[in-house]
Amino acid sequence: MLYINKGVENTLVLNINNNSRETFATYTLEFTHIMSKQIKSYIVNTNDPAEYVQNIRYCQIVLPLNTDDLNYLGQYQLNIYGDTNTLVFISMVELQGTQETNPFISYESPNEVNENYIYIQD
Repeated sequence: MLYINKGVENTLVLNINNNSRETFATYTLEFTHIMSKQIKSYIVNTNDPAEYVQNIRYCQIVLPLNTDDLNYLGQYQLNIYGDTNTLVFISMVELQGTQETNPFISYESPNEVNENYIYIQD
């Protein structure tokens, strides 16, 4: 499992063996939140030397990942596709960080005398 932190720039490095891969023009990293099923995609261009490095033994994807646009903390499934349709890697990612303040509004009654009763709506 990969661990990334929310609100800071994380660097993901993926090494791919040259003997076991095809030549792709782009790689798409697709993050799917486990609970909400929200999907966020990042595209890596193999022509950009800041994102993609290749030598005799392996190629390397270096992605400075800013996680501000991943809305939810928790687990994501990471699928990496070559040229948007060939699945080359699957992993789980844990997004850690500080939870947003009060993600929901809680209402409490000032009169809690009847707190042990259960009310059933008709």
